[in-house]
Parts: sequence; C-alpha cells; structure tokens
Amino acid sequence: MKLTKYLFAATLVLMASVNANASVIFQDNFDAENGGNGVLNYTRFANWTTSDGTVDLIGNGYYDFLAGNGLYIDMDGSTGDAGKMTSIALNLAPGTYTLSFELAGNRRNGATEGVEVLVDMGSLFSNTYSLNKNDPFQLYTETFTVLTATTTSISFEGAGGDNIGMLLDDVTLTAVSTPAALSLLGLGLVGLGFSRRQK
Repeated sequence: MKLTKYLFAATLVLMASVNANASVIFQDNFDAENGGNGVLNYTRFANWTTSDGTVDLIGNGYYDFLAGNGLYIDMDGSTGDAGKMTSIALNLAPGTYTLSFELAGNRRNGATEGVEVLVDMGSLFSNTYSLNKNDPFQLYTETFTVLTATTTSISFEGAGGDNIGMLLDDVTLTAVSTPAALSLLGLGLVGLGFSRRQK
C-alpha cells in the first residue's frame, strides 16, 4: 500500500514537472503595436514582417468590428492585395509544440475569405482556415512535433483581394513538454500499474 502511495505521489510530481516544462516560445496579441492605435497597411510590427501584399492593424476603436479585443489584424490590407505575415525566427528544440491563434470572419461582406497558416514553410504544420462573414473570434489550437533542432517561423497569409479579410489575433506558440519529462511520466505510470497488479 505504501509503495502505491509513493508511486502515485511520484506520478503527480512528474505530471507537475511536465506542466512546468510547458513554456511559451512566442506570443503576440498586437495590442502594443503603433502605441495601441490602429493604422491601415501597417508594416512596423515588432515580431513580424509583411510581404506579398498588405495587412491592416485595426481595433481598439479604429475600424473596430469586434470591440473589446484590443488591436487585431485584417489579413487583407487596404491596397486590394492580401498580405502575408511572417514571425521573427524561432529556435525550436526537438519536442511537441502547440500553436494557438484566434480568427474571425471578415465582418463586412459575404465573400469567402481564407487564411493559410504555415510553420517552417509547411513542413512542420500547414492548414487553411475559412470562416463566415459574421463568425466571432474562434480559438484554434494545433499541435505538431519537431524531430530535430530547427530555426523556423510562423506565417499567416490572407487569400482575399478586396481590402476585406479575415481577422487574426492572439498568436501563441508553446513547447508542450520535453521528451525526458514525458519518459519519466510514462515510467511513473507503468510503475503505478505494476504495483496495482501485484496486489
């Protein structure tokens, strides 16, 4: 009985260790951009570069279609050419990662808009998302695995061309755990199961 209690306690400690090893690698909600003020065709991002078109920094009272969300990005800037946003370089060790972000419909017309999301040019993660015009911000969480240490970036690319695109906010990349912590957790669970079978 004591062994079971010790193994159970050790497993809880290991689970806490796995959670403690979850760490934010990259995070941006765009609220600090441009002194907190929206602007069309914005290019001076702290953590992103724009290419292949333009994006608008909106919200916070400026073309604020979803009030209460601070600043966010209209992926189809005001030049009629949807833009691509690419993050600063990110150094990732082998392990499992979770990319989360919020997308909303364009709020202004019924045209089908889309946003393509890529990590490392799609070799680690790639998907395209589309929402209806009036869909509010929705949280997307995607998990991918890095097998060898790599330097990568996250990109979001709008698919429209009419100055009205899907809306992007709250981008976060998190390292879920380290392989060593997961191995220890697995050993703890196996030990707990073995102890119960002994009874």
